[in-house]
Amino acid sequence: MILEEFALLASDTARTKAYLQAMIRDDILPGICIVYSDDLKKMQAEKEQYQESTLNEQYFDIATPILYSLHRAGIPYLLIDNKDINSEQMLDVLKGLKQQYLIYSGYGGYILKSHLFQINKKYIHVHAGILPQYRGSTTVYYSFLQEKIFGATAIFLSEGIDEGEIITQETFEVPREHVDIDYIYEPYMRSRVLIKVMRQYLETGELTCKEQKWDGAETYFIIHPVLKHIALLGIEQMRELE
Repeated sequence: MILEEFALLASDTARTKAYLQAMIRDDILPGICIVYSDDLKKMQAEKEQYQESTLNEQYFDIATPILYSLHRAGIPYLLIDNKDINSEQMLDVLKGLKQQYLIYSGYGGYILKSHLFQINKKYIHVHAGILPQYRGSTTVYYSFLQEKIFGATAIFLSEGIDEGEIITQETFEVPREHVDIDYIYEPYMRSRVLIKVMRQYLETGELTCKEQKWDGAETYFIIHPVLKHIALLGIEQMRELE
């Protein structure tokens, strides 16, 4: 099933790999993918050299190149030789897209600037935390330390950090097996919430949303290594008790 109203803005990251593989697995594909990187030659070489694994990955296979997944699934894509989402080159491409909904899977540290919100597009972002309680960075660890849960929330991006309208959200249990939280489980959680968004559109033909109303919500910053270590120890202890 192809959702022609959706495009994927795809950085060369674990999150993009999780998104693509979830879409392919669930057979809900975007109309087009915009792949942007400052090393497209590397991405193309990875695609040509990759030999598909027979392993059955529980979450997703981080080794599968993005361009390989796109080629295998027959998803049309454009390449942009620039990793800055706010570049003039990206702006020109986005203006020319017929898609209204742009799934944002960007590089860390980049925030959409105001000019991208002036081209009549809606940017879908899946935040790795339950909003509005957990805005900001590395919130997967803060939510575990405070509530022993993980979560992810799909929003329409706005110019405020993680303040956009909420489309859907979901909490997740601590994984029962050892898994890399940053590069595997967090992208996996985001991918499952993204699929919920796409299924909502598939079933209803629209995306309903609601405002975030908690004005006193705290914005978190990159977690201190000691606190992260404490969280990881707690996750391991929960596994051992099960």
